Amino acid sequence: MNTITTAQLNKVSELIGTTDKNAVFAVVLKTLTSAGIAANVAFDMLFGDGAFEKFAGDLHEALNA
Repeated sequence: MNTITTAQLNKVSELIGTTDKNAVFAVVLKTLTSAGIAANVAFDMLFGDGAFEKFAGDLHEALNA
């Protein structure tokens, strides 16, 4: 799986004119999913292999606590 690099994230930051990481992550996720990449795959591309599964598990536990 391709992983989004720091250089690529910095380029997105430059293109959208902000260093707000949340904004950069949102733009990257939106761009990838708009290009037809599944949300879980896009999430893993941005945050690393297995990140979506961990996030989903943590969210599930928090909602059921």
